[in-house]
Amino acid sequence: MASELLQTLRTADDLLARLQAVSAADPTPVVERTPYPAPAIPPRPARGLSGASVPRILLSLGALCLLVAAVIFLAVAWTWLGIGGRTAVLVGLTAVSGGLGVVLGRRGLRVAAEALTTVSLGLLTLDVIGADNAGWLGDLDTAELVTVVSATLLTAALALSLSTRLVATQLVAVLALSGLGLGVAATTERPQLVAALVVVAYAALAATTRRAGLEVLWLLAAAAGTTWWLGFAVSGLGEAVDHTTWRALWLDGHGYPFVVAALLLLLPLLVDRTHDALVRALVTVAVAMLTFSVSVPALDEGVTALALAGLATLAVWTVVAVATPTSWRSVPVASMALGALPLAGVVLVLAPEAAANALETTSPFAGSLGLRLDDPALAASPWLLAVGVAALVAALLALVRRTAGRVVAGIATVAAGAVGTLALHPVPIWVVAAALALIGVALAAVRRGPVEAGAAGAFLLAAGIIALPSAGLTALVAALVVAIAVAVRWRGEFDGAEEAGGLVLPVAAGALVWSALAATGVSAAWSGVPVLMVVGLLAIVLAAPEVEVGACAAGLVAAAGAVAAAGDPTTSLAVHLTVAGALVTASALVHPDRRLLGWPGGALLAAATWVRLADLGVQAPEPYTLPSAAALIVLGLVQLHRNPTASTRHVLGPGLVLATVPSLLWVLVDPVSSRAVLLGGACLTLALVGTRLRWSAPLVGGSAVGAVLVLRELAPYAATVPQWVLIGIAGTLLTVVGITWESRLRDVRTTADYLRQLR
Repeated sequence: MASELLQTLRTADDLLARLQAVSAADPTPVVERTPYPAPAIPPRPARGLSGASVPRILLSLGALCLLVAAVIFLAVAWTWLGIGGRTAVLVGLTAVSGGLGVVLGRRGLRVAAEALTTVSLGLLTLDVIGADNAGWLGDLDTAELVTVVSATLLTAALALSLSTRLVATQLVAVLALSGLGLGVAATTERPQLVAALVVVAYAALAATTRRAGLEVLWLLAAAAGTTWWLGFAVSGLGEAVDHTTWRALWLDGHGYPFVVAALLLLLPLLVDRTHDALVRALVTVAVAMLTFSVSVPALDEGVTALALAGLATLAVWTVVAVATPTSWRSVPVASMALGALPLAGVVLVLAPEAAANALETTSPFAGSLGLRLDDPALAASPWLLAVGVAALVAALLALVRRTAGRVVAGIATVAAGAVGTLALHPVPIWVVAAALALIGVALAAVRRGPVEAGAAGAFLLAAGIIALPSAGLTALVAALVVAIAVAVRWRGEFDGAEEAGGLVLPVAAGALVWSALAATGVSAAWSGVPVLMVVGLLAIVLAAPEVEVGACAAGLVAAAGAVAAAGDPTTSLAVHLTVAGALVTASALVHPDRRLLGWPGGALLAAATWVRLADLGVQAPEPYTLPSAAALIVLGLVQLHRNPTASTRHVLGPGLVLATVPSLLWVLVDPVSSRAVLLGGACLTLALVGTRLRWSAPLVGGSAVGAVLVLRELAPYAATVPQWVLIGIAGTLLTVVGITWESRLRDVRTTADYLRQLR
């Protein structure tokens, strides 16, 4: 093919070359031609009825008229026509309309054929009803008459469908089969058997007509069969649930309808087995229904029996799922889910019971090491918690790709279920705490990864919570947590190990100190300071953000507990604030990169001073503010000495504000006092010093506070001044300002130059 294409292209090139040569030798004048006009776009047809719609409307209306005429004819002429005449008229009309429909359908006039065959089937219905009224069919009740009419229509519609392939006849055939089923069901005491037979009939009809090419008939038969199957399945399920004993289900036969419904679900495979997804879905639902039918007797035997039945179901189908190809894995998975439901329900009920039984013992540090758990009243066996969790985890691991992290998580979950089962028995609390702690240690020792470390931390935290009633047991658990936190921080092999270990270490260390002191009989009021010292020293030695955060949290909790337990809370609060402030300040002094901690350290120390002064009854602000302000000003002066170019607003501003503003607030309330005199003198001094040294902070601060102070001193006397004095003063000021405007511009420029030199 490639060689032929190449030869064709070469021939085309030769022809083009010859044409160019001929054009060069004999040039022909170019004749301008009018371009061929494009065909006009046909106008859009007007909207309205199409030609094909007219005969449909006319024939439908004609068929309706014929049926109505036939009914009227029978009503009017039935009394004066004899039996022979009536029979001849109805049979003749039925035969003529049916025959014409067949003939027209074979000639391609399908619309007319649909109308006439519909008329013929309607007349056939009237024929049967007329025969029943004439007594030819015996004494039929309504259900029997429906059965006979439906059977007659079904036979005729199927015959016409096979011969003409008309849509109307196919629709009538499907409806007639449903009518036949309803009629027979009403005349018998076994409606479920009738429903099953109708489902089989629809399946056979769909399979037969699909092979015959009757597309509409087999699709409608499949839809109608599905509807009948749903009704039959719901009925069978209700009967099985209402008779849950083994004898009633299988000896008395109340469970068989649901089993038959499950088997009937496979009938569509006789029609179409080419769609793999449909085949798998039908098989999956059928197998799940059969699995449920086997487990129904357990519904009436209690929670434990139901859970055991679910366990057996889950175990069997888990083994099947492991051996099943991936493409067919949905079949056992659905049945596994049915078995897992009762197990999961029992686990969800027993797990909170275990947690509540382990926690509701006594208040922290108020019990002994041998304190026992209660024996709760349970609806199911406590061992189902461990067994159920193990079975559920095994089923999940059998379905997913097993990685190291998933296996470890599964083992941890199974271990948690086992400990939960232990907590549902009246055992000593140390047994449960020890089990949790050992699991945590084992997880931390297996592999130092994030999953293992997280699981170990969760188990150890649970062990600590369970151990709270005993101070000694809590101390042992806290010691384990300290050891594991140290190992994770310095030997962890995953990202974030150092941060995780550093965060947990001070918290665990604080808990260890507190619980150890409580175990030795030390009052909680005296335990806060040792905890602060330990966690504070850890933060100073390690100097990492995560360690400092953990230390802050542990210290805050310890201090709050100690202050709450102290006989003199105010003194205790001052002591704890002093210790905390000293530790934070020490960290700022020891580590150059922690200088910012000086601010919270100073604030803690100042707060300690304020608390102590408040306890002594000091009401004035200066004893609280001036020591801290003096310290800040001294630090600012030292900084200015080291760095003469530093801004005074940054290094001196906080100290000056703390030294003046609190006193100013007091003066605003009581302007006539010695405090006002001293504050005014201080503001004047600051303004003069700032002017002399060209420091903006004392100049601006002293001037601003002094201005507010002067205005406050003026306020009591402003109301007693006559109005004409105020008006005169205002006029004088305006006059002076207007006269000296130009000269003041020069002063403003001079002042601006001066201020720019300030630092």
